Amino acid sequence: MKHIKQVITILLTAVLCFSLTTSVYAFNSDEHDKYMLDVLFKSFKNVENDPSVKNEVEALECAAFLTIDQYNGNGENELSFLQQYKVKDIPSSISKIDYTANQYHRKATHRGWDESKIVYTTISIERWDIRKKILLNTADKIFDFKGNTSKRDSFCALIYYIHILSDRISDNKYYPNDVIMELGGRSDNQDITHELRHHIGILFSDQSHSFKFNHVVTKLDYIDSRIAALLKKNNGVLSDKDFAEYKGYAEDIMEVLMYNIPEMLKDEDFFKKVFY
Repeated sequence: MKHIKQVITILLTAVLCFSLTTSVYAFNSDEHDKYMLDVLFKSFKNVENDPSVKNEVEALECAAFLTIDQYNGNGENELSFLQQYKVKDIPSSISKIDYTANQYHRKATHRGWDESKIVYTTISIERWDIRKKILLNTADKIFDFKGNTSKRDSFCALIYYIHILSDRISDNKYYPNDVIMELGGRSDNQDITHELRHHIGILFSDQSHSFKFNHVVTKLDYIDSRIAALLKKNNGVLSDKDFAEYKGYAEDIMEVLMYNIPEMLKDEDFFKKVFY
């Protein structure tokens, strides 16, 4: 009996260790939603208890979750809400977009908005295409982009990168680019900072000469240069002190977004007509 207990203890320890090494800590959906709402609205409008836009806010939250963070069969309620909200081409079943494991879903959904720039497997490309359309079609249901699909795409990309950025803030260790998109500093520009700069340029093209726009771009460029210098140290191997600095840059980027983007969105017709 004593031998059996020892074997059980060893097996349970092994399972626990395996789960710890294969899981990825991340914010839950409520925390992700808070970051998204902070970047979209901040102090300009409190939408969380506003009945006039309740459905629109919930639709964005559901679509962001299903597009980016759904895995292991969850998301039925979010799927049902978007179907009832009459978003077009919503999958009939979660199985059409499902991934089974936390870290695997990151590799398939957290490495960039534009799949043409990333090496995915065939099944990942197929499911990512369906996932992206959930967010794009939800944005189309809520807003009138007047046929400007580039603006719509960049608005959805902004929501996407807010989520990925918040995961970089929440992570308790550094994950490489093949698990989650790099924060910044890459020579090929395939990182969160460069992608944000690109999509902000499209989304706010009419504001490109404004002080607010140029302030955001300048800050992103500066933070990117600091990340590049950090990653060059020790060939990208980050000490605990380096990692704390790395997370600090993720928080800096988020702060730049939440203290500038809401005011810029307020001046965009498609956004103003729904929320202001």
